[in-house]
Amino acid sequence: MGVKKKNGIDYAMVDDDDVHTLMIGAAGCGKTAFWLYPNLEYACAAGMSFLTTDTKGDLYRNYGNIAKQYYGYDVAIIDLRNPTKSDGNNLLHLVNKYMDEYKTHPENIALKAKAEKYAKIIAKTLIFSDGDAASYGQNAFFYDAAEGLMTAVILLIAEFAPPEQRHIVSVFKLIQDLLAPGNSEPKAKQKMTQFQVLMAKLPDTHKAKWFAGAALNTSEQAMQSVLSTALSRLNAFLDSELEQILC
Repeated sequence: MGVKKKNGIDYAMVDDDDVHTLMIGAAGCGKTAFWLYPNLEYACAAGMSFLTTDTKGDLYRNYGNIAKQYYGYDVAIIDLRNPTKSDGNNLLHLVNKYMDEYKTHPENIALKAKAEKYAKIIAKTLIFSDGDAASYGQNAFFYDAAEGLMTAVILLIAEFAPPEQRHIVSVFKLIQDLLAPGNSEPKAKQKMTQFQVLMAKLPDTHKAKWFAGAALNTSEQAMQSVLSTALSRLNAFLDSELEQILC
């Protein structure tokens, strides 16, 4: 649910699984006061969670305190204009949550499955932000493999990293480290990359090793290309202000 302005006209929109509504009217005709606010009141009274987009801040100023004071809601703001004053939004929150629960209850495989599901959703969203694999033609392999690699790294961060480091920037830092050459034995015929060294330390049944299999079982040059592809998709998060929200 949200409000947008285009060509001087406010558009009030609601998007549901079964209902798609677009309300068009001139500024000041009452779209927000007489349509959007009553819907927010209904959502609060029904106890449902909801997200509103608000470029001017009016919804929060006029309704945030009402939702908090009279309905007991936890109101959070993602402020992209003033990130240092924003509430946090860890993209890996659900992966971390279910990974922690799985560690506590290892017999519950459903918790592990949920952690893997959300890791795959994050990776797919970041890698294919502008389409799907079919739109990349001959390069589709690299993007598919990069998706699997990022899923694996997210799961490793959620499982092994300290709590304060389980966020998307740590995923970038780990992939960057994996690009470095590894320390192989002197008698080895071929030097191993840090990526291969890390995967070799995991048991064969570990799902992170499976997800990264496409990148792991290819040529060294193709492996480096997959790692670089995943790394490039994470460059958008390297911003000191944005890190205040994500980390």
